[in-house]
Amino acid sequence: MLVIVCGLPGTGKSTLSQLLAGQLPAEHLNSDTLRKQMFKNPDYSEEEKEKVYHEMAVRAESLLSSGKNAILDATFYKRKYRKMMADVAGAQDAEVYRIECALPEKETRKRLEKRKELGKGPSDADYDVYQSLKDEFEPLEGKHLKIDCSADEEEALRKVMEFLGEDNG
Repeated sequence: MLVIVCGLPGTGKSTLSQLLAGQLPAEHLNSDTLRKQMFKNPDYSEEEKEKVYHEMAVRAESLLSSGKNAILDATFYKRKYRKMMADVAGAQDAEVYRIECALPEKETRKRLEKRKELGKGPSDADYDVYQSLKDEFEPLEGKHLKIDCSADEEEALRKVMEFLGEDNG
């Protein structure tokens, strides 16, 4: 099983992905962590983003081919990146689930400012990045779950597990 957890910065993707990884079980691949492993001083260029998503696809393929579930945690702001991951899953005969994390902008801004202030987590995204990606984010198509991550974390996890279970009886 491949779970794509996408959405704008600060909307709760990583928190939800970590909870989900413990519940399934599954391996959690985070684009920010990969970027920091791959580039000493990331510049967030399109070329760099392509390389990060490509590496995520390679690692996801490795996990799926060894019979493990993978949770991919990134903005996936472009359809081509989501398709890249779906193609990897298809080649491994794995189910693909798409989950979009959402949050009211005011709350997202607060989270991003707090994260920056605390220097927490691998993400460098701030509110300016959020605004820029908001304009570039290509809507999800087909079956997916859009979840409001401002709610209780356990409730969000329950909804995701219910969504994942729909196709599995």
